[in-house]
Amino acid sequence: MTERRWKVVVIGAGGAQAQAMLAGAARGTDVSGWLAVDLRWRPEALAATQALGISTIEEDPLADPGKLRELTASAEIVANFAGPYYRTGTLVLDAAIDTRTHYLDICDDADATLPMLDPVRTAAAEEAGVTALVGMGSSPGTTNILIRAAVDHLGPVENVDISWTVDVDDVANAALRHFWHCFNLVDPDGTTHPVSTWEDLEQRTVDFPGTVGRQVVVRLAHPEPLTIPRFLPVKSCGNFGAVTPYESMVTAWGLAHAVDPQRTEVSEATLDAAVAVFSHYRDTRPATARLGSGLQIDVHTGGNGLRFASGAPTPMEDATGIPAAAGLLMLQEGKVRDVGVIAPEVLSPADFFTTLRRVSTGGGGLGLYRLENGKTGERLRIRDLIRLDTATES
Repeated sequence: MTERRWKVVVIGAGGAQAQAMLAGAARGTDVSGWLAVDLRWRPEALAATQALGISTIEEDPLADPGKLRELTASAEIVANFAGPYYRTGTLVLDAAIDTRTHYLDICDDADATLPMLDPVRTAAAEEAGVTALVGMGSSPGTTNILIRAAVDHLGPVENVDISWTVDVDDVANAALRHFWHCFNLVDPDGTTHPVSTWEDLEQRTVDFPGTVGRQVVVRLAHPEPLTIPRFLPVKSCGNFGAVTPYESMVTAWGLAHAVDPQRTEVSEATLDAAVAVFSHYRDTRPATARLGSGLQIDVHTGGNGLRFASGAPTPMEDATGIPAAAGLLMLQEGKVRDVGVIAPEVLSPADFFTTLRRVSTGGGGLGLYRLENGKTGERLRIRDLIRLDTATES
Protein backbone atom coordinates (compact mmCIF):
# COMPACT_ATOMS: atom_id res chain seq x y z
CA MET A 1 0.00 0.00 0.00
CA THR A 2 1.32 3.48 -0.89
CA GLU A 3 2.12 5.80 1.99
CA ARG A 4 -0.93 7.68 3.29
CA ARG A 5 -1.13 10.87 5.36
CA TRP A 6 -2.64 9.08 8.38
CA LYS A 7 -1.83 5.69 9.84
CA VAL A 8 -5.33 5.38 11.29
CA VAL A 9 -8.47 7.50 10.88
CA VAL A 10 -11.14 6.94 13.54
CA ILE A 11 -14.71 7.94 12.64
CA GLY A 12 -17.03 8.53 15.60
CA ALA A 13 -14.01 9.02 17.83
CA GLY A 14 -15.81 10.97 20.55
CA GLY A 15 -18.00 8.08 21.73
CA ALA A 16 -17.31 6.11 24.88
CA GLN A 17 -16.10 2.92 23.16
CA ALA A 18 -13.88 4.88 20.77
CA GLN A 19 -12.41 6.87 23.66
CA ALA A 20 -11.52 3.66 25.50
CA MET A 21 -10.00 2.30 22.28
CA LEU A 22 -7.84 5.40 21.75
CA ALA A 23 -6.57 5.29 25.33
CA GLY A 24 -5.75 1.61 24.95
CA ALA A 25 -4.00 2.13 21.62
CA ALA A 26 -1.87 4.88 23.15
CA ARG A 27 -0.69 2.42 25.80
CA GLY A 28 0.53 0.05 23.10
CA THR A 29 1.91 2.20 20.29
CA ASP A 30 2.72 5.70 19.04
CA VAL A 31 -0.59 7.27 18.00
CA SER A 32 0.78 10.60 16.81
CA GLY A 33 -0.02 9.63 13.21
CA TRP A 34 -3.71 9.02 13.98
CA LEU A 35 -6.66 11.28 13.13
CA ALA A 36 -9.85 11.31 15.24
CA VAL A 37 -13.08 12.52 13.61
CA ASP A 38 -16.37 13.26 15.32
CA LEU A 39 -19.59 14.99 14.35
CA ARG A 40 -19.75 17.03 17.58
CA TRP A 41 -16.93 16.72 20.07
CA ARG A 42 -17.72 16.81 23.76
CA PRO A 43 -15.12 19.11 25.36
CA GLU A 44 -13.82 16.42 27.72
CA ALA A 45 -13.49 13.82 24.92
CA LEU A 46 -11.72 16.33 22.67
CA ALA A 47 -9.27 17.25 25.41
CA ALA A 48 -8.57 13.61 26.26
CA THR A 49 -7.95 12.73 22.62
CA GLN A 50 -5.61 15.64 22.00
CA ALA A 51 -3.72 14.85 25.22
CA LEU A 52 -2.81 11.48 23.65
CA GLY A 53 -1.13 13.30 20.76
CA ILE A 54 -3.87 12.43 18.27
CA SER A 55 -4.99 15.00 15.68
CA THR A 56 -8.70 15.87 15.70
CA ILE A 57 -11.28 17.35 13.36
CA GLU A 58 -15.02 18.00 13.75
CA GLU A 59 -17.11 17.01 10.73
CA ASP A 60 -19.68 14.50 9.50
CA PRO A 61 -18.06 12.52 6.68
CA LEU A 62 -21.03 10.13 6.56
CA ALA A 63 -23.24 12.93 5.20
CA ASP A 64 -21.08 13.40 2.10
CA PRO A 65 -19.90 10.35 0.08
CA GLY A 66 -17.15 12.41 -1.52
CA LYS A 67 -15.85 13.59 1.84
CA LEU A 68 -16.00 10.05 3.20
CA ARG A 69 -14.02 8.69 0.26
CA GLU A 70 -11.46 11.49 0.61
CA LEU A 71 -11.08 10.67 4.29
CA THR A 72 -10.62 6.92 3.81
CA ALA A 73 -8.16 7.54 0.96
CA SER A 74 -5.97 9.53 3.36
CA ALA A 75 -5.55 6.60 5.78
CA GLU A 76 -3.82 3.25 5.91
CA ILE A 77 -6.63 2.02 8.19
CA VAL A 78 -10.08 3.42 8.89
CA ALA A 79 -11.79 2.50 12.16
CA ASN A 80 -15.55 2.98 12.11
CA PHE A 81 -17.05 3.63 15.56
CA ALA A 82 -20.10 5.49 14.22
CA GLY A 83 -23.17 3.37 14.78
CA PRO A 84 -25.78 2.14 14.41
CA TYR A 85 -24.07 -0.21 12.00
CA TYR A 86 -27.26 -1.20 10.23
CA ARG A 87 -27.08 2.37 8.91
CA THR A 88 -23.33 3.07 8.66
CA GLY A 89 -21.54 -0.28 8.32
CA THR A 90 -21.63 -0.94 4.58
CA LEU A 91 -21.36 2.79 3.82
CA VAL A 92 -17.92 3.16 5.43
CA LEU A 93 -16.78 -0.33 4.46
CA ASP A 94 -17.50 0.28 0.77
CA ALA A 95 -15.59 3.56 0.85
CA ALA A 96 -12.64 1.75 2.44
CA ILE A 97 -12.67 -1.00 -0.19
CA ASP A 98 -12.97 1.59 -2.98
CA THR A 99 -9.88 3.45 -1.70
CA ARG A 100 -7.91 0.28 -0.83
CA THR A 101 -7.91 1.14 2.87
CA HIS A 102 -7.90 -1.48 5.62
CA TYR A 103 -10.97 -1.37 7.85
CA LEU A 104 -12.11 -2.21 11.41
CA ASP A 105 -15.35 -1.73 13.31
CA ILE A 106 -17.14 -2.96 16.45
CA CYS A 107 -20.35 -3.89 14.62
CA ASP A 108 -22.67 -5.91 16.85
CA ASP A 109 -25.80 -5.78 14.67
CA ALA A 110 -26.54 -9.17 13.15
CA ASP A 111 -28.52 -7.77 10.24
CA ALA A 112 -25.63 -5.46 9.33
CA THR A 113 -23.00 -8.19 9.59
CA LEU A 114 -24.57 -10.33 6.86
CA PRO A 115 -24.39 -7.73 4.05
CA MET A 116 -20.88 -6.75 5.14
CA LEU A 117 -19.84 -10.40 4.66
CA ASP A 118 -21.66 -10.65 1.33
CA PRO A 119 -19.53 -12.70 -1.13
CA VAL A 120 -19.50 -9.90 -3.71
CA ARG A 121 -18.28 -7.37 -1.15
CA THR A 122 -15.71 -9.84 0.21
CA ALA A 123 -14.43 -10.53 -3.31
CA ALA A 124 -14.08 -6.79 -3.94
CA ALA A 125 -12.06 -6.43 -0.73
CA GLU A 126 -9.83 -9.34 -1.70
CA GLU A 127 -9.28 -7.87 -5.17
CA ALA A 128 -8.33 -4.54 -3.56
CA GLY A 129 -5.98 -6.23 -1.08
CA VAL A 130 -8.05 -4.89 1.79
CA THR A 131 -8.44 -6.55 5.19
CA ALA A 132 -11.79 -5.56 6.71
CA LEU A 133 -12.18 -6.81 10.29
CA VAL A 134 -15.82 -6.47 11.39
CA GLY A 135 -17.13 -6.87 14.94
CA MET A 136 -13.81 -6.40 16.76
CA GLY A 137 -15.09 -5.47 20.22
CA SER A 138 -15.98 -7.57 23.24
CA SER A 139 -18.99 -9.51 21.93
CA PRO A 140 -18.48 -9.96 19.07
CA GLY A 141 -14.70 -9.73 19.16
CA THR A 142 -13.02 -11.28 22.16
CA THR A 143 -15.79 -13.90 22.29
CA ASN A 144 -15.01 -15.07 18.75
CA ILE A 145 -11.29 -15.38 19.45
CA LEU A 146 -11.87 -17.36 22.65
CA ILE A 147 -14.10 -19.72 20.68
CA ARG A 148 -11.38 -20.05 18.03
CA ALA A 149 -8.85 -20.95 20.74
CA ALA A 150 -11.19 -23.58 22.19
CA VAL A 151 -11.91 -25.12 18.78
CA ASP A 152 -8.20 -25.18 17.94
CA HIS A 153 -7.73 -27.22 21.12
CA LEU A 154 -10.81 -29.45 20.95
CA GLY A 155 -11.21 -29.91 17.22
CA PRO A 156 -14.66 -29.65 15.53
CA VAL A 157 -17.58 -29.26 17.94
CA GLU A 158 -21.35 -29.41 17.73
CA ASN A 159 -22.34 -26.32 19.72
CA VAL A 160 -21.24 -22.95 21.04
CA ASP A 161 -23.48 -21.25 23.62
CA ILE A 162 -22.76 -17.60 24.45
CA SER A 163 -24.41 -15.83 27.40
CA TRP A 164 -23.70 -12.27 28.49
CA THR A 165 -25.03 -9.45 30.64
CA VAL A 166 -24.46 -5.70 30.79
CA ASP A 167 -25.22 -3.39 33.69
CA VAL A 168 -28.09 -0.97 33.10
CA ASP A 169 -25.84 1.94 34.07
CA ASP A 170 -23.70 1.13 31.01
CA VAL A 171 -26.64 1.28 28.61
CA ALA A 172 -26.33 4.73 27.09
CA ASN A 173 -28.98 5.81 24.60
CA ALA A 174 -27.04 4.59 21.55
CA ALA A 175 -26.41 1.23 23.23
CA LEU A 176 -30.10 1.01 24.10
CA ARG A 177 -31.10 1.31 20.44
CA HIS A 178 -28.70 -1.53 19.61
CA PHE A 179 -30.02 -3.68 22.46
CA TRP A 180 -33.61 -3.20 21.30
CA HIS A 181 -32.48 -4.20 17.81
CA CYS A 182 -31.18 -7.50 19.26
CA PHE A 183 -34.74 -8.58 20.09
CA ASN A 184 -35.35 -8.84 16.32
CA LEU A 185 -33.88 -12.31 15.71
CA VAL A 186 -32.04 -12.75 12.41
CA ASP A 187 -31.86 -15.98 10.40
CA PRO A 188 -28.72 -16.98 8.46
CA ASP A 189 -30.48 -15.98 5.22
CA GLY A 190 -31.07 -12.47 6.57
CA THR A 191 -34.75 -12.82 7.49
CA THR A 192 -35.49 -10.53 10.45
CA HIS A 193 -38.28 -11.36 12.90
CA PRO A 194 -40.51 -9.10 15.01
CA VAL A 195 -39.86 -8.72 18.73
CA SER A 196 -41.40 -11.75 20.46
CA THR A 197 -44.00 -11.63 23.17
CA TRP A 198 -42.52 -12.17 26.63
CA GLU A 199 -43.97 -15.67 26.75
CA ASP A 200 -42.29 -16.58 23.44
CA LEU A 201 -38.83 -15.34 24.40
CA GLU A 202 -36.39 -18.24 24.77
CA GLN A 203 -34.97 -17.81 28.28
CA ARG A 204 -32.37 -19.56 30.41
CA THR A 205 -30.70 -18.99 33.78
CA VAL A 206 -26.92 -18.64 33.97
CA ASP A 207 -24.70 -18.49 37.07
CA PHE A 208 -22.04 -15.88 36.27
CA PRO A 209 -19.04 -15.55 38.59
CA GLY A 210 -18.03 -12.47 40.56
CA THR A 211 -20.36 -9.55 41.06
CA VAL A 212 -22.91 -10.63 38.45
CA GLY A 213 -24.27 -13.87 39.92
CA ARG A 214 -27.36 -15.74 38.73
CA GLN A 215 -29.23 -13.99 35.92
CA VAL A 216 -31.96 -14.72 33.39
CA VAL A 217 -30.82 -14.24 29.79
CA VAL A 218 -32.86 -14.44 26.57
CA ARG A 219 -32.04 -15.40 23.00
CA LEU A 220 -30.99 -12.29 21.08
CA ALA A 221 -29.71 -11.51 17.61
CA HIS A 222 -25.93 -11.09 17.45
CA PRO A 223 -23.20 -11.62 14.86
CA GLU A 224 -21.52 -14.67 16.45
CA PRO A 225 -24.28 -17.18 15.54
CA LEU A 226 -23.89 -16.04 11.93
CA THR A 227 -20.08 -15.93 11.69
CA ILE A 228 -18.86 -18.74 13.96
CA PRO A 229 -20.31 -21.60 11.84
CA ARG A 230 -19.07 -19.81 8.72
CA PHE A 231 -15.43 -19.50 9.75
CA LEU A 232 -14.96 -22.36 12.25
CA PRO A 233 -15.83 -26.10 12.36
CA VAL A 234 -18.88 -25.50 14.59
CA LYS A 235 -22.36 -26.73 13.67
CA SER A 236 -24.42 -24.20 15.60
CA CYS A 237 -23.94 -21.14 17.80
CA GLY A 238 -26.50 -19.50 20.10
CA ASN A 239 -26.44 -16.07 21.72
CA PHE A 240 -28.28 -15.13 24.94
CA GLY A 241 -28.05 -11.76 26.66
CA ALA A 242 -29.59 -9.44 29.23
CA VAL A 243 -29.50 -6.05 30.86
CA THR A 244 -29.22 -6.33 34.64
CA PRO A 245 -30.89 -6.05 37.06
CA TYR A 246 -33.86 -8.15 35.90
CA GLU A 247 -36.40 -5.32 36.04
CA SER A 248 -34.23 -3.38 33.58
CA MET A 249 -34.44 -6.28 31.14
CA VAL A 250 -38.22 -6.40 31.40
CA THR A 251 -38.45 -2.63 30.95
CA ALA A 252 -36.20 -2.70 27.88
CA TRP A 253 -38.13 -5.57 26.30
CA GLY A 254 -41.48 -3.88 26.94
CA LEU A 255 -40.44 -0.69 25.18
CA ALA A 256 -38.78 -2.58 22.32
CA HIS A 257 -41.94 -4.61 21.79
CA ALA A 258 -44.13 -1.52 21.91
CA VAL A 259 -42.21 0.40 19.24
CA ASP A 260 -40.90 -2.46 17.08
CA PRO A 261 -40.84 -1.26 13.44
CA GLN A 262 -41.05 -4.92 12.33
CA ARG A 263 -44.42 -5.28 14.06
CA THR A 264 -46.06 -1.89 13.55
CA GLU A 265 -45.36 1.41 11.82
CA VAL A 266 -43.77 3.91 14.18
CA SER A 267 -42.25 7.33 13.62
CA GLU A 268 -38.74 8.35 14.56
CA ALA A 269 -40.32 10.69 17.10
CA THR A 270 -42.03 7.73 18.78
CA LEU A 271 -38.74 5.83 18.93
CA ASP A 272 -37.03 8.88 20.43
CA ALA A 273 -39.82 9.16 23.01
CA ALA A 274 -39.39 5.49 23.97
CA VAL A 275 -35.67 6.01 24.41
CA ALA A 276 -36.41 9.00 26.62
CA VAL A 277 -38.72 6.87 28.76
CA PHE A 278 -36.05 4.23 29.31
CA SER A 279 -33.42 6.90 29.97
CA HIS A 280 -35.66 8.45 32.62
CA TYR A 281 -36.14 5.02 34.22
CA ARG A 282 -32.37 4.32 34.14
CA ASP A 283 -31.39 7.68 35.58
CA THR A 284 -34.04 7.91 38.33
CA ARG A 285 -34.42 4.33 39.56
CA PRO A 286 -33.35 3.66 43.18
CA ALA A 287 -29.63 3.10 43.48
CA THR A 288 -28.53 -0.54 43.61
CA ALA A 289 -25.16 -2.25 43.76
CA ARG A 290 -23.38 -2.29 40.40
CA LEU A 291 -23.39 -5.79 38.89
CA GLY A 292 -21.13 -5.06 35.92
CA SER A 293 -20.71 -7.37 32.94
CA GLY A 294 -20.97 -11.16 32.80
CA LEU A 295 -19.84 -13.60 30.11
CA GLN A 296 -20.11 -17.36 29.72
CA ILE A 297 -19.08 -19.26 26.59
CA ASP A 298 -19.56 -23.03 26.32
CA VAL A 299 -17.74 -24.74 23.43
CA HIS A 300 -18.86 -28.34 23.43
CA THR A 301 -20.31 -31.49 21.97
CA GLY A 302 -23.05 -33.05 24.09
CA GLY A 303 -22.21 -30.86 27.08
CA ASN A 304 -18.51 -31.82 27.15
CA GLY A 305 -15.80 -29.38 26.17
CA LEU A 306 -14.61 -26.04 27.56
CA ARG A 307 -16.26 -23.14 29.40
CA PHE A 308 -15.06 -19.54 29.66
CA ALA A 309 -16.66 -17.48 32.43
CA SER A 310 -16.25 -14.00 33.90
CA GLY A 311 -18.19 -11.51 35.99
CA ALA A 312 -16.76 -8.13 36.96
CA PRO A 313 -17.69 -4.45 37.29
CA THR A 314 -15.65 -3.60 34.15
CA PRO A 315 -17.32 -0.71 32.26
CA MET A 316 -18.75 -1.69 28.88
CA GLU A 317 -16.69 0.94 27.06
CA ASP A 318 -13.44 -0.66 28.26
CA ALA A 319 -14.65 -4.20 27.55
CA THR A 320 -15.41 -3.13 23.96
CA GLY A 321 -12.80 -0.48 23.21
CA ILE A 322 -9.67 -2.23 24.46
CA PRO A 323 -10.06 -5.35 22.26
CA ALA A 324 -10.68 -3.00 19.34
CA ALA A 325 -7.37 -1.30 20.13
CA ALA A 326 -5.64 -4.67 20.00
CA GLY A 327 -7.26 -5.40 16.64
CA LEU A 328 -6.12 -2.07 15.23
CA LEU A 329 -2.54 -2.65 16.36
CA MET A 330 -2.60 -6.09 14.77
CA LEU A 331 -3.75 -4.56 11.47
CA GLN A 332 -1.16 -1.83 11.71
CA GLU A 333 1.65 -4.28 12.46
CA GLY A 334 0.74 -6.78 9.73
CA LYS A 335 -0.42 -9.53 12.11
CA VAL A 336 -3.73 -10.08 10.33
CA ARG A 337 -2.84 -12.32 7.43
CA ASP A 338 -6.20 -12.65 5.66
CA VAL A 339 -7.63 -10.27 3.09
CA GLY A 340 -11.31 -9.74 2.41
CA VAL A 341 -14.10 -9.10 4.91
CA ILE A 342 -13.43 -11.26 7.96
CA ALA A 343 -14.74 -11.82 11.47
CA PRO A 344 -12.51 -11.87 14.59
CA GLU A 345 -12.36 -15.69 14.81
CA VAL A 346 -10.00 -15.59 11.82
CA LEU A 347 -7.31 -13.96 14.02
CA SER A 348 -4.55 -15.90 15.74
CA PRO A 349 -5.55 -16.16 19.44
CA ALA A 350 -1.89 -16.05 20.48
CA ASP A 351 -1.20 -12.88 18.49
CA PHE A 352 -4.40 -11.23 19.73
CA PHE A 353 -3.86 -11.89 23.44
CA THR A 354 -0.20 -10.92 23.20
CA THR A 355 -1.29 -7.59 21.70
CA LEU A 356 -4.15 -7.24 24.18
CA ARG A 357 -1.66 -7.27 27.06
CA ARG A 358 0.03 -4.21 25.55
CA VAL A 359 -3.15 -2.12 25.44
CA SER A 360 -4.94 -3.39 28.56
CA THR A 361 -4.86 -1.96 32.08
CA GLY A 362 -4.81 -5.52 33.44
CA GLY A 363 -7.35 -7.57 35.35
CA GLY A 364 -10.47 -8.95 33.67
CA GLY A 365 -11.08 -12.08 35.73
CA LEU A 366 -11.78 -14.48 32.86
CA GLY A 367 -11.68 -18.14 33.92
CA LEU A 368 -11.35 -21.30 31.81
CA TYR A 369 -12.86 -24.61 32.94
CA ARG A 370 -13.55 -28.07 31.67
CA LEU A 371 -17.20 -28.50 30.77
CA GLU A 372 -18.46 -31.92 31.87
CA ASN A 373 -22.06 -32.92 31.19
CA GLY A 374 -22.97 -29.23 31.02
CA LYS A 375 -21.40 -28.44 34.42
CA THR A 376 -18.33 -26.45 35.39
CA GLY A 377 -15.41 -28.78 36.04
CA GLU A 378 -11.67 -28.45 36.67
CA ARG A 379 -10.19 -24.98 36.28
CA LEU A 380 -7.57 -24.71 33.53
CA ARG A 381 -4.97 -22.11 32.62
CA ILE A 382 -5.89 -19.91 29.67
CA ARG A 383 -2.20 -19.43 28.88
CA ASP A 384 -1.88 -23.16 28.24
CA LEU A 385 -4.85 -23.08 25.86
CA ILE A 386 -3.69 -20.09 23.88
CA ARG A 387 0.07 -20.67 24.17
CA LEU A 388 1.16 -17.07 24.04
CA ASP A 389 4.72 -18.15 23.39
CA THR A 390 3.63 -19.11 19.83
CA ALA A 391 2.62 -15.55 18.95
CA THR A 392 4.28 -13.85 15.99
CA GLU A 393 7.16 -11.64 17.01
CA SER A 394 6.61 -7.91 16.49
